[in-house]
This record gives sequence, C-alpha cells and structure tokens, in this order.
Amino acid sequence: MLLAEMKDVVTKFADVISKVLDVDVLIVDSNLKTVGNTYRYFDKFTLIRRISVIGQVITTGEVVAVDDRANHNACKDCPDYNECEMSGFIGVPIFYNNTVVGAIALVLPKSKIPQIFKDVRNSVEFLERMADLLSSKLQNSDDYNNLNVIKREREVIMDSIDDAMVSMDDIGYITYYNKRFEQYFGIKESCVGKFIKDVIPHRYISEFMSNYNEFSGRLMYFEQNENTFYGYVSCRNININESRTGMLFTFKSIGHVNAELADIGYNNTQTTFAWVENGLMAPHIVEKAKRLSITNKAVLIYGEQGTGKKILAEAIHSFSNRSSNSFISVCCDGSYRDLLETAMFGTDQFNREFSGLGKLQLAHKGTIYISEIDRLPYFLQKKLADFLKTKMIRQAGLRDVQIDVRFIASSSKDLEQLVREGHFDDELYYRISENIIKIPPLREDKEYIAELISGAIRFYKDKYNKPDLKFDAAAMQILQDYHWPGNRRELEETLDYLVRTAQRTVTCHDLAQINLTAQGSIPTIQDMEREQIASLLLSNKNKDEVARMLGISRATLYRKIKTYNL
Repeated sequence: MLLAEMKDVVTKFADVISKVLDVDVLIVDSNLKTVGNTYRYFDKFTLIRRISVIGQVITTGEVVAVDDRANHNACKDCPDYNECEMSGFIGVPIFYNNTVVGAIALVLPKSKIPQIFKDVRNSVEFLERMADLLSSKLQNSDDYNNLNVIKREREVIMDSIDDAMVSMDDIGYITYYNKRFEQYFGIKESCVGKFIKDVIPHRYISEFMSNYNEFSGRLMYFEQNENTFYGYVSCRNININESRTGMLFTFKSIGHVNAELADIGYNNTQTTFAWVENGLMAPHIVEKAKRLSITNKAVLIYGEQGTGKKILAEAIHSFSNRSSNSFISVCCDGSYRDLLETAMFGTDQFNREFSGLGKLQLAHKGTIYISEIDRLPYFLQKKLADFLKTKMIRQAGLRDVQIDVRFIASSSKDLEQLVREGHFDDELYYRISENIIKIPPLREDKEYIAELISGAIRFYKDKYNKPDLKFDAAAMQILQDYHWPGNRRELEETLDYLVRTAQRTVTCHDLAQINLTAQGSIPTIQDMEREQIASLLLSNKNKDEVARMLGISRATLYRKIKTYNL
C-alpha cells in the first residue's frame, strides 16, 4: 500500500532502471499489485501470483535470479507458464522498516539474458541500490504524510477554538489561520504566504515582529475597511529544540469575553418581576418598571437603604431584551474611590488580577447598574455624563470604542437638590433623570408589612426546617407596628435571626432580648450573633458543641470569637 501511494515516483524508478539496463522492469507491492512497469520488449505481463517468481521474492525476502525459466521449478509450476513470454528474471525485495513492502524485477527476453547474466552480481547490486533508494523515498513520503496528518490535526484544533488564531513561519509569513481569524479581520482571499504586518498593520504586531518579545492579553482596537476588531491579542514564539521555528497570534473579542462571563454567571441575575410582585413592592411600582424595561432608556431609582433598589434594577434587566447578556453593578459607596475610575472605564493594562476592561465595557450589550450614584466623585460624574452622551470609551493607545449599554442608577438622596447645591453634575442628572421610579420606605407602606412578615417567616421556617415554629399574636403585632428604619433588608435580617434562634414560639420576650419594640430600635445582625455566641459559650464550654448548635465549623467559630473579642 505504501508503494501505491507514491505511484508516480515508482513509475519514474521503473523508467530509469529500464533505460540504464535496456530491459523491461516490473515493480509490485506486497499485495502483488503492479505499481510501475515498462514495455520495451513485452506488450503485456501475465497475472502476478503468490507462487510466481516475483511472489517468491516478496514471500521469502530474498533475491531470485532465473536465467532459464525451463529449469526453474517455480516457473514450471506456474499456471501461466505457457502464456508467459519472459525467458529470464532477476528480482530483489524492497524493505521498509524491516518489512518487505514490494519487489523490483527485471523481466528479460531471451536476447537480453547473456548481457544481464554476464555479471549478474553487478545487476543484482544495482537493483538493490535502487530498492534502497526507493525505500528512502518511502520514508520521506511516510514522514511527509505523518507531518500532513499532524498539520491537519493542528488545523482542526485551531478551527474548533472560538478565539482567532494565525500561525507564521520564523520570518513572519502566514502558514495557517482559522475560521474565526477570517471572520474578525474580514479575510476574503487566502492570505497564506503573506507577511503578517501587511495583513494586520497594527503597532502591537510591528512591535512583536521587531523584538519577538512575547506578550499576553493586550487590549487592541483595529479597524480596516469595513471590519473592526476590539479585544485582546497575545503573541507567542513557537520553539522546537530551543530554536524559534515560528510564531502564533491569538485574538479574543470583547463579545466573546462578555459571553464567557455571562456563561459563568458573572454579575448576572435571576431576579424577575414574578418574584418582585410577590408582596415585595407595590403594583404601581412594578407596572412602571415593566413599561420602562422594554425600552433602552436610562432609569433612576430613588429609595432609602434597604428598600430593594438593586432588586428592582435586576428585574428590569431580566424583563428586557438584554436579559441574555451581562448585568454589571457598580457601588459608589466611597470605599474604593481611587480605583473607581479604572473599575468603571478600564485601562489598557492587563494582568492576572485585572482584565483591563472597565465595567462599562463588560456590560456591552447588557445593563450597568450604578448604585448610590450621588457618592460618585464629581470628576467621574463629568466623565460619565460624557459617556452617556457619546456612548464612547476613550483609552490610551486605542481609538474611541463605542459601547452599547443600558444604564440604571439609584440614589437615596435627592439629586435635584444636590445639583442646586453644586454637589452633582447637572448634565449627568439631565441624562439619567428622564425616567424616575421612587420606592417608598417600609414605614409608608404599612399594608405590605404584614404580607412581607408572613412571607419571610414561611421562607426561614422552611430553610431552618422548623415547620412547627410559631409567633404569638403580641409578637406579630410588635413586628407589624415597628417602623423598620432599615426597611426590607432590616426586616429580613431580623426574621432570619428570630427563626434561626427560636425553639418553639417567638414571644414578646424574644423581641425584648434584641431591644425590639414598636417604638424601639434593633441592633445589627452582628450584635445579635455576638450575643448568641457569648450566651452559648457561657452555658457550654465544649466549642465543638457550640459550633454544631450554630451550624458553623469549629474554625469559623474561633474566627468569630476572635472578631467579637469573646
């Protein structure tokens, strides 16, 4: 089969041998199939059989020389003896990897026997050298086929990768690129053999080609004709036996980065209006939010801490036509003002901890939610207003990049008043205040307090597996009359604590333990936890038992003991 795969080469070998010796030549493979032959003295050859002399060469792997077929048993026993026109024969095996893969045979008419057999040893040696040379050609062909298989496997792998990839030789001429590369850079005609800098004339490519210094994940913007690529580029040298034999560039688009982040749930939300409507917010608030969800307009949500502003923003995103893309949130609480600009607008720097993309870019095609926007530094308010006007991000080393993002902001303060006082940018307020949703504090929403309390009790009883736990009437009344300064968040934390720590029935005494009365105040959840741990430690010196009762690990218990200085 190996000989058959290089039939053209075998045929040339047969012609050369025939011309040198002035005889007919027959070359067959191990399956006794003719691969190369000449017709100088014979018009045809009989069917080659395993019992024939050439079959004997292949079977034994030995040289066979016949100067008179009438005196050779293999010839006399051949069923084609009477039809065969040859008078003499010399055959040598062709070895490849210590296996006979075929044979070269001289098929002699009677007139050529004296000439060839005058020095039969030289004739045999010549054929053996030709057989060895043909074997080396087989090796080259086999190596070439193996390389082609490896090359094809590499191409299949590259084509199956979502990132664009292009490989080059050691000088920089393209050897292969995958389908994604064609898509990103608008390749219409083959660019194999072209210089990479001519195909992608970008400074990152030129820089790498001048010094061959590898880099990874540089943010790149490239526009040519009608095609635009915006994403990351990485450059690698291909080194074999400590020698650079080629180069490989990979390109990952911002769209695929966002898709991957969405696949792993990066800041995405499962909150829906069906959940919000379950007593969390008044119907008129939900209805207005739904109407705004189906638009791409900016939304400003007003409400005190704990009223559920982020929950409503998540529901708006989930109800919109952007729900399959990312929901990205930014909190302007002042805890990282120095980093806030980078977090929002990004940078062209890339490292393991930071992708270089700002949250506005990560929210491309999705929604960005900026909470407590009143705490955004004034210089960033101006920059954000400019973005909302142009929808363009400007970064060093890149052209302006257009970002498609839905904008939702929230605040617990009156932004209009802050504008009058000079503490909030008037243009930013103009761009975010066209559609305002106000969530009233819980104390102004008395009709929903009882429903919220009942729903929270059912939820936490199920979570803590306490189906028989009850709240007596007096305790329920205090909970409903309490003014809840922390709104829904405070209500949730309080009922979580009460259900988790109560045994059979929650009474007024249990509420008094946490200083909760209709007019009183409630400590933080940390205060409640500290008090519970201290009480258990006093009554039970076995910390393993305390940890078990609290439902936490021993290590966590020790950490909390240290935190609360107990």
